[in-house]
Amino acid sequence: MKYTAVSVRQLDRKGKPWQARAKYKDVQSGKWKELSKMLPEAKGKKDAQRIAKEWLDTLNAQADLMPNAGKTHTVDETYKDYLKHQLDTGEIEKSTYSNSLYSYNKYIKPYLGDYIFATVDKTVINSWLTKLYHLGLSQNTIHTTYARLKKVYNYFYNNGELLKDPFKGVKMPKKGETKVTHLTNEQMDNVLEAVYADYEPQNPMYVGILLAFYAGLRRGEICGLRWNDIDFYKHTITVRSAVGVSEGDGLGDYTKNPKNKSSNRTFPMLPQLEQVLKERKALIAPLDSWFVIGEQEQFMRPQQYNRLFSEFVERHNLVDAYGKKIVPHGLRHNFATVGIRAGMDIASLALMMGHASRAMTLDTYGDANADALNLASVKLKDTFKENTSYWEDEQEQEDNKEHESRRL
Repeated sequence: MKYTAVSVRQLDRKGKPWQARAKYKDVQSGKWKELSKMLPEAKGKKDAQRIAKEWLDTLNAQADLMPNAGKTHTVDETYKDYLKHQLDTGEIEKSTYSNSLYSYNKYIKPYLGDYIFATVDKTVINSWLTKLYHLGLSQNTIHTTYARLKKVYNYFYNNGELLKDPFKGVKMPKKGETKVTHLTNEQMDNVLEAVYADYEPQNPMYVGILLAFYAGLRRGEICGLRWNDIDFYKHTITVRSAVGVSEGDGLGDYTKNPKNKSSNRTFPMLPQLEQVLKERKALIAPLDSWFVIGEQEQFMRPQQYNRLFSEFVERHNLVDAYGKKIVPHGLRHNFATVGIRAGMDIASLALMMGHASRAMTLDTYGDANADALNLASVKLKDTFKENTSYWEDEQEQEDNKEHESRRL
C-alpha cells in the first residue's frame, strides 16, 4: 500500500490549525481513500506543506516495512513476516518475539502453515481449534494461541488487505481459571532446610532461590539483579533490569527493562534475605556492577536457573499445597500469599510484586488462601468492637447470663 499524494488545508477560518490528507488506493476494493492528520505546530501554509511532506515520507517508509498478505502468501510466510515487523519496529521485545515464534511453530504452523493466508475462513479456524482441543492442551494455551493468530488477521483486515475477517462468527475459547499456588508452613520449612543443606554462600543458587522465596522476584529479575541494586544501608532492593529469554531465533538472551513500568521498583528487603546477601558478598567480594547470581559481569541465563532449580526440587521432592513440584514462579506466588496472610495492604503488596495495578494483585491473590479471609474477619470484628459500644454491651449481657446459668 502506497500513499501517492498529500494535501493541506486550514480548518474553517484564520487561526485554526492546519490539516494534512494523504491519499492511497485500497488493495482489495481498488477505491481511493484518505488518511488525515492535524498539524497544530504549522505556522502557515508553506510550513504545513513541509510538515505534511515529511509525514507522507514517514507513512511510505512504514508501508515498506509492513508485511504483505497478498493472495499467494501462506500463513507461514505472513505470520513470520508480521512478527519480524513487530520486532523491527519495536512493538515487541526479543523475548516476546521468541515466545510467540515458539508457540506458532508448535500450535499453528503444523495445522495452518501451508494455507494461503487470504483463503482461511471460519470453517478452517474451527477445525484447527478442534485439533488443539484433541491435543489435551490447557484452556489458557488454546486461548492465548487463538488470540495471537486473531491479532495477525485483525492487522491485515483493518489495513484493508483482507475483504473478510475469518474470525467473525468464531467463538473465542474461554480462558481457564488460574490456580495460584502456595506452600504450607511445613513446606516452606522444607524449602529452607533444603537450600541450607545443598548450597554454600559461594553458590549462586544459594541466594538465587531465596530471592524468589523472600522477595517474590521473577526469574528474569533474579538473573538481572546486580550488587549495586542492593542497598545495605537503606535495607532495600531495587529492581531496574531483567534478563530476557530469546531461544531458537539466533537473537540470544539479553538484559532489558523490567516487565512493565511498575516492575521498576524499590522495596525493603527482609532481614532473613539481607543476612544471606551479606554472607555471599563477604565471601566473593564483588564489584558493584557484577550480577548477584552468575559469573561476575556475566548473568546466569534464566534457562540455566530453571534447570538448576528443577534439579534442586527433584533432589528433595519439594511440592506445593496442591502436591505439585515447586517451580520458581510458585515461590513468587507463595511470597504474595504470605503477604496476604500477614495482613499487608494491597497497595504495598502490589508495589513489592511489581504489578501493573492493585486490581491485578487483588484479583490474583485476594482469595488465594483461606487464612487471609479468616484474618480479615478477625480484624473487622476487632475494629467494630473498638469503635462501637452496643455489641460489646450485648455480648457482656450474654456472657453474664451464661455465667449465671452455670452457677445455678
